[in-house]
Amino acid sequence: MKRLLERLKDGDEKALEKFVHLNLPRVYNFSFSLLKSKEEAEEVSQDVFIKFWNNREKLDLNLSVDNLLFRIAKNLTLNKIRDNLKHKNAIELSDDLLTQNSTMEQVLFKEMETTLLRAIEGLPPRRKLIFKMSRLEGFSNKEISEELNISINTVEGQIRKAIKTIHAYSDSISI
Repeated sequence: MKRLLERLKDGDEKALEKFVHLNLPRVYNFSFSLLKSKEEAEEVSQDVFIKFWNNREKLDLNLSVDNLLFRIAKNLTLNKIRDNLKHKNAIELSDDLLTQNSTMEQVLFKEMETTLLRAIEGLPPRRKLIFKMSRLEGFSNKEISEELNISINTVEGQIRKAIKTIHAYSDSISI
């Protein structure tokens, strides 16, 4: 993961793509749990990674990237809620919502992470190995192909199937 973050910090767009695929389900599920809108959760999730990318030079590799992503997601989600309330001329967003208990935030984030790991563990063994090499260990498709002595098309197909399965799993679980 550190290698992936170093590449990301250096502006490697392929590293960003891997980083997004790895973290998108957790960010989306968190936003969706508060917004209850697929479209708004997708919009906020996209904004989270744009903000992360735009501030990548400031990334401290010694700090928790999960906490940073969660903080960005929380702030953008709460901004979206506030904007929705303003748009609907609803009552002011309570201070309690803006200053959510950090323990609860950590629990929610941990639940999202657990959901992702369960989804990965449920993959068939070979697909799980390929997905982990790609998304968790930062191997390129070519490196995986050479390491496992399979075609790049096979690697790409297995990653696509893994992502589809993970998305379906995370959609079936509500946090």
